[in-house]
Amino acid sequence: MAIKPFTRKQHYLVLFVLLFVTVATRFQFQGPYLYNGDPVAYYSGAESLLQDGSYHIDGKIPIWPIGTSLTLIPFMLISKVLGANMEAGAFWHGVFFIYLAVSFTYLLGKRIFSPATGIIGALFLSLAESPFIHSINSASDPGSLAMLLGSVYLMLLFLDTQSPRDLFLSFFLLGLAFVFRWNYVFFLPLFLIYLTGDRRIWAFHLYPSFWLLGFFGFLFGISTQLFINFTQFGNPLTIGYSQVDYTTTFVFDLFTFLKNILRVIYRVIFTWDFYAPTLMVFSVFATIGLWKEKRRDVFWLFVPWLILGTLSVIYFGVKPRLLIPLMPPLFIIGGEGLVRVFAVLGRAMSAHNINYKVTVFGSILMAVILFSPMFVRTFLHAHGHFQDKLVMQKAFRWAGTQTDTNISLITQPLYAAGHNPEWLRIVGAKAWASSRYSGRDIQSLSFPETWNKNEQSWLVINRFWFEGGNLRFENTTQMYQRFDSLIVARKLELKAEFEGEHEPLFLKKLNMLTFYPVDFMEYRPMFEVWGPAE
Repeated sequence: MAIKPFTRKQHYLVLFVLLFVTVATRFQFQGPYLYNGDPVAYYSGAESLLQDGSYHIDGKIPIWPIGTSLTLIPFMLISKVLGANMEAGAFWHGVFFIYLAVSFTYLLGKRIFSPATGIIGALFLSLAESPFIHSINSASDPGSLAMLLGSVYLMLLFLDTQSPRDLFLSFFLLGLAFVFRWNYVFFLPLFLIYLTGDRRIWAFHLYPSFWLLGFFGFLFGISTQLFINFTQFGNPLTIGYSQVDYTTTFVFDLFTFLKNILRVIYRVIFTWDFYAPTLMVFSVFATIGLWKEKRRDVFWLFVPWLILGTLSVIYFGVKPRLLIPLMPPLFIIGGEGLVRVFAVLGRAMSAHNINYKVTVFGSILMAVILFSPMFVRTFLHAHGHFQDKLVMQKAFRWAGTQTDTNISLITQPLYAAGHNPEWLRIVGAKAWASSRYSGRDIQSLSFPETWNKNEQSWLVINRFWFEGGNLRFENTTQMYQRFDSLIVARKLELKAEFEGEHEPLFLKKLNMLTFYPVDFMEYRPMFEVWGPAE
């Protein structure tokens, strides 16, 4: 059941299908665009660049690199020209870059293995939970991931073409990945490890311009950030995180590192983001086959990739979004395992004279059945996330219209910049969705010492996070007690309620057919606005 090599037109068709899948599955989640901290901060940085050419957020120097804010600008301007809210550009920015990442995953998979492997790996990345969520919320992850994948693909292309253009662009995109997210600096040694380990050191010796082109490509990629650093700090090598107190934020703790390594392994093997454990079975099958075939090129590319991508995770904390760089190599390996398993199945069916078309259709149907639970999980989570964003904006906008400008709104830590003291100190309280849409100062239930005891109190809370069956944060009980005491002590009454929509019934039914149906809770935001009794 061998697949003939794809023609150029067939590759274009695959890329178009991937575009359709990526956009069509996300289209229902466009608007109201911005949510919580990072997306609002990136958008505010883009507004600052448009207004006076300076890169500031809430009047302060950002801790983030400029990449996301800078690339948001054309999407904002296009939205304005088309008569839409400029914030609509934030959604399309995420969709654009996640599609680039999906495309490069396909190109990598088909170059290293086969078009079928590339298609499967690309589909996994397009529909994986964390890339999906952060691509509809104007985060920096899609942009940095797309640049990294493009860089790796162009490096492999250079090894075939020996084109100076491909080499320069490879290091240029690697520099851009760093300009989207600081932690992508850990991938700098990737090419050197791969070329040395796979014995492709001819790139160093037979192509003397390798070092020069690589250096200038990377320098050109980070040049915008170097300029911004110089204008803000007087030193091109000083980055935004220099404002953070490293002695308290980045502490070396061997026990924590070892614990985080185990947490990463657990997440890769058992969590939905990696379509595990189903995908893990196929990944192991492919790995065993590749080891027997002595595919050192695959191991010397993917193993360092996974190790380097894990470094920032075990240092900064094991958050799902920080594991996104690990997904493409694991999805490609899993896709290769899937292809190999169904190739064996196809040969067995051919031996029994079963029609080729029936074999292909049966293989596709089995793959859909195997992995549909993971896609359902992604769509359910995206629906809940979107509803939270939608109803949150309605609640805070309404609260802003009912209060004077000098009134502060008290809310849960999830919706307040005050949940993170460093954010509040460096970035500013206004760079948060609750403040942006209400036009009011926001105070957190986490810090009662910051509340003004003499002014009228208004509260905006999402009761969903106080429900016993939906506790998500370890201090939820304490937050509810503070909320309850405020209601009594300051004699507050319920002014308005804003409730999100239930999950689509069809998805809920499909979720009940999965092998782990209780994993997804009923995620329905229920915002309440409380104010002084009249």
